[in-house]
Amino acid sequence: MHYFEDDDINETAVVGYIPSKTEAIGILQKLNLSKNIINHVLAVSRKAIKIATQISTIPVNLKLVRIGTILHDIGRVKSHDYDHAVLGGQIIREELKFCEQLARIAETHILGGISKDEAKDFSLPPKDYLPETIEEKIVCLSDKYFIGVKKVTIEQRFKNWFTRYGENEFLLRSKKRVEEIEIFIYKLMFP
Repeated sequence: MHYFEDDDINETAVVGYIPSKTEAIGILQKLNLSKNIINHVLAVSRKAIKIATQISTIPVNLKLVRIGTILHDIGRVKSHDYDHAVLGGQIIREELKFCEQLARIAETHILGGISKDEAKDFSLPPKDYLPETIEEKIVCLSDKYFIGVKKVTIEQRFKNWFTRYGENEFLLRSKKRVEEIEIFIYKLMFP
């Protein structure tokens, strides 16, 4: 296996602080994040760890995946719109002073990521919020397998969004991105 924990060094080595699982959950509780969201992030975390441990072709930082999934929806303490991802990144980076990789996981988990041009359309700070690292991609994909704690397919997850927001170009692009991430990860899991 090519996964690693806390202090192992490689190209995905972490610079900065990553809290423990207990500490991360405690932060969500202290912020009064709803029980439904906490249950959701824990379900996503279990799925993400299952995916990460099945990847043997490249290194994956399991602690970053585990804590990244637990904190990915922290921005929901301030918003339940698209901007919750960016707000989550800001909370992790500026208020909690955790590592940049955790902030990026929160920022890039939304849908299939948001490009710099799309960010402008949503009045978000103009930068790319597309998942790039393997850990960002695992969290993004794992999140799409759940509506709350209910396991769903990508098709079902996007059908839910299409029903709520219409089958628009942005959501269609996002669905394609998630499907591409899924193919990429499955090729790493089953080479």
